[in-house]
Amino acid sequence: MGEAVARPKRAAGAAAGSKWAEEAKKKLLAQELGEGWTGVVESWWKLEEAYGFVISTKSHSTTNRPDAVHNWVKNARKGRPAVPGGVKELGKQWGMWWKGINPEWRLRDGELVQDATGDWGILRCPGQNGFLNVVICLKWWYEMMEGAADDIEWKGAVADVQYVLEQMIIR
Repeated sequence: MGEAVARPKRAAGAAAGSKWAEEAKKKLLAQELGEGWTGVVESWWKLEEAYGFVISTKSHSTTNRPDAVHNWVKNARKGRPAVPGGVKELGKQWGMWWKGINPEWRLRDGELVQDATGDWGILRCPGQNGFLNVVICLKWWYEMMEGAADDIEWKGAVADVQYVLEQMIIR
């Protein structure tokens, strides 16, 4: 088991800092996105709450990050950006990015595993530039499937993000 990573201190006026998180949560829960989605959003919320809803410029690696995320951030997080290549391309890009931002100890034979333990520090990016980007991109992926929540890759991605968020909350 890895060492616990120091969590950011709660900023003075954390309630005011939660405005970005409240707006994001409202967007994320605006529609039912299938099995597991509400749990992901609630776990994301708990993690941000533990961080004190900080506003931070820290972000996960941009290597292999879908261009849609960059465009969304650049446009003040408004709407859903265009995704060149469509839903399959977004799913592929999201998967490559997700593998890349996870700790190396989670990778076995090129796949992410849930039976290993270690330090989650590399994923600790509180604020609107952190896990919100991961979760909102999952939402776009679902929307582009036009509600076909039976997509096994999307369901697997949701389950893995849920697992990671829960692990980060308890450690």
